[in-house]
Amino acid sequence: MLLQIGEFARLTDLSVRNIRYYSDLGLLPPAETDPSTGYRKYGIDQVSRASRLIALKDIGLSLDEVRLVLDDQLDDREFRDVLATRVAGLERESAQITEQLQRAQAQLAQLNRRLESAMPDVSVKTTEATRIAFIREQIGGVEEISSLFEKLFSAVNPAAATGPATQVYHYFADDGSEIDIEVGIPVADDFEAASPVQTRVIESVQVASLIHNGAFNRLPEANTDLLTWVEDNGWQVAGPSYEWNLVCTQPVTQDNESYVTEVQVEVTKAS
Repeated sequence: MLLQIGEFARLTDLSVRNIRYYSDLGLLPPAETDPSTGYRKYGIDQVSRASRLIALKDIGLSLDEVRLVLDDQLDDREFRDVLATRVAGLERESAQITEQLQRAQAQLAQLNRRLESAMPDVSVKTTEATRIAFIREQIGGVEEISSLFEKLFSAVNPAAATGPATQVYHYFADDGSEIDIEVGIPVADDFEAASPVQTRVIESVQVASLIHNGAFNRLPEANTDLLTWVEDNGWQVAGPSYEWNLVCTQPVTQDNESYVTEVQVEVTKAS
């Protein structure tokens, strides 16, 4: 039984244009071509070939690969290798798309928060002197902060803390290669430190302060808001910046939106 190209298109869910295209490539040759009109006719048995062609194209095989499969020029092992290569490629593409999606979602969420929120609620206050047990090191990036806290709490029982843990940022290298940072916890006056932990008093200072409700991986937004406020409101940075972890549950993760962090920077009135 021979079918006109329009009926064949209906049965295969291919457009007439695509049928002609695949026919010209030799992937879907007509069963018969009228020599006088050039009209193409297809056999009912070619519907299954067309369906397989569509399936192979849908998973992203090249036309050359499709031709080899349709013409039975690959044995099962060779076809398996072709499919395995395509699956690996799709997995890589999927991982890249997922990563791009997550970055786009983060950008969208950040923009929505900026559009929906009021100006940051910043206050200028004088802090109380606080004695801390601390470790101070030069690190290559903020991703190393967690290992500093591990070192701190391996030497100091967290039960000794009299307040929330803190990070004190003293210096950022211009080329981004180094951060001079302290990690510490408030302790009682009679606390005795053992190496590598030291103790000192963070003296009473004037700071601009902002409460950040949300994940650690959004702290750069809070710090940017704080420094922008400082610059826009007649103040200038006069010393280190601080992050006090007011609410931080175990295990510590970067994306826990239940965290609460007070972000501070030492300030003085701009001259």
